[in-house]
Amino acid sequence: MEITIRLPDPPSPEIVTALADLIARIGPDATVSTDIQWTVDRAVKLLRDTNARTLLFVEAAIEGNGWVDGPAYREKWGETALRGPSQTITKAIKRGAEQGHWSPDITPPFRPTTPDKSGWSKTGGYYLADGLLPIFTEAMNILGEPS
Repeated sequence: MEITIRLPDPPSPEIVTALADLIARIGPDATVSTDIQWTVDRAVKLLRDTNARTLLFVEAAIEGNGWVDGPAYREKWGETALRGPSQTITKAIKRGAEQGHWSPDITPPFRPTTPDKSGWSKTGGYYLADGLLPIFTEAMNILGEPS
């Protein structure tokens, strides 16, 4: 039998505890899969937990239709411009998982390409994962709205 439970994101700690207790009583026959999809709300939470440099990076991805061209980005923002945004995102994902905003198994939204040919150890660019462009575009729009 397969049972699907949908809860508000994030669920209350009481619900998480109750479900964990239930699964523990069922034993090894129970398997759990969590929702690991990015939503606009999750993207907003992620971006709020980053910095201005990372937001520039995300804006570049949106302007590039899901692609940040490494050499062009470095030319515009400086040779060290791509040092930091991906680490900031990775750390914000970890913090968000610890806070219960998403599963620790959620896939990072950006992935680097192989190093570009013009510089040792420099990435050629970053791709925003398939289907995430509208989600992160809307998240950036929300962040740009006056509070």
